[in-house]
Amino acid sequence: MVTMLATVVQAWGNQVLVRDNSNSQEVLVNTRYSTGNLAAGDQVRIQYDGVMTASIPPQISAQSICVFSNL
Repeated sequence: MVTMLATVVQAWGNQVLVRDNSNSQEVLVNTRYSTGNLAAGDQVRIQYDGVMTASIPPQISAQSICVFSNL
């Protein structure tokens, strides 16, 4: 399991676009759950299996997304 700390850019449906705090790269996060509780600026902790696509933006499938700070 890999953990990413990121800032939410935009959330809709079952996807959220985030900016990785470690390298400022935008990543599209897919999840089985609704992302309606997430808002731009939220700081989130994302756990995923370590697989990231080579697409632009890269995509991952989250096992969990936890908000740890709201701006």
